[in-house]
Amino acid sequence: MFDRSALAAIRAGRAGKLPDQLAVSDGASDGNLVNRINALWKKAKANPDLLIYKLQSSAYKYSWMLIPLSVPFVWLLFPFSRRFGLYDHTVFVTYSLCFMLLQIAAISLAVTYDVPVLPVVLLLYVPLHMYRQLRETYATSRGGALARTTALSLFAAISLLLFALALVALTLS
Repeated sequence: MFDRSALAAIRAGRAGKLPDQLAVSDGASDGNLVNRINALWKKAKANPDLLIYKLQSSAYKYSWMLIPLSVPFVWLLFPFSRRFGLYDHTVFVTYSLCFMLLQIAAISLAVTYDVPVLPVVLLLYVPLHMYRQLRETYATSRGGALARTTALSLFAAISLLLFALALVALTLS
């Protein structure tokens, strides 16, 4: 079942009232870790603009972390294939990330210069690009590329989530 204090914290957060403590010690856990988490939470809560600035300035520095985070997921698309090695997957991920960064830059420019339809078109092109890149790089069939594109989309979301969590952890520490 759910912990009532966690539900109360979620309700308070939705109402715009952030809790004073993020972590609570239950006696069995390490008190130093709980104290450190709460100290970092207080700093972030006291100056959220500084936290956002630190996250933005750290994101490009740690963006290379996306490559080692993504390569194992691409390997999972071809787990027992002896045709493709770690190098092949690393090149695939690097090219894919470069394309995605160019997409983000184009979307940012389109939003800045108020071109309303272009960001939607560019976002819809991302899965098509992933499909074509998988199909042509790994010489897969249409069905295989489509199934792997679906899995790759999920893996990309997981990698992005792991990157965001690592970025927050590295920024706050």
